[in-house]
Parts: sequence; C-alpha cells; structure tokens
Amino acid sequence: MKELILYLLTFILAYLFYVVFVLCRKNVLKKISDGKEMTYLKIKYGIKVNDSNLKNIANLIFLVNSFILATTVYVVCLFESLILEIVVGVITLILLILVFYHLLGTYLQKKQGGK
Repeated sequence: MKELILYLLTFILAYLFYVVFVLCRKNVLKKISDGKEMTYLKIKYGIKVNDSNLKNIANLIFLVNSFILATTVYVVCLFESLILEIVVGVITLILLILVFYHLLGTYLQKKQGGK
C-alpha cells in the first residue's frame, strides 16, 4: 500500500510540475519543440509539430515522462541494496524510455496519418 501511494504521489507531482512550469508558460512551451524528446519523435517517427498540436504533443510527452519516472521510483524502492537500486534503476529507466517513446511515436504517427 505504501508503494502504491509513493507511485501515485510521484506521478502526480511530476505531472503537475510539468504542467505548471512548462505547459502553462508559452515561452517555455515553444522551447519544447526543440527538446530531445520532440527531436527524437520528429526524426524517428516523422512527427510534424506545429503551433496547433504542440500543446497536445507536449502533454502526451509529459504524461509519458511522469509515468516513466514514477515507475522507476517504484521499482527502485523494491530493493534494499544501494548498488542494486542504481543498476536496476538505470536498466528500468532505459527500457521504459525505449518502450514508451516507441509506443508514443507509433501512436502519434498513426494519429497524423503517417506510415
């Protein structure tokens, strides 16, 4: 039960941080289109980003990032050893990023009528 509360708190706090400090600020939101996540989606999946869909795509990226962060924290908290936490945390983080950005890229590609 404690782990579930930690998971939900991490997810909600991370997402709220993204919304308050990035999504609600227009000057910061414009910088998102040059960010690493957006660049990856543009190059690998051919996602087209313009002013009309930037906020929606950024919101999806923030949801995915919050999920990845919360899941990594949850998995790391399952172990006692610091070395094991670091190793499992890095592996979990890399795998989640690869899987969920692939899913997000595929979803956006289909939504935009791509490949």
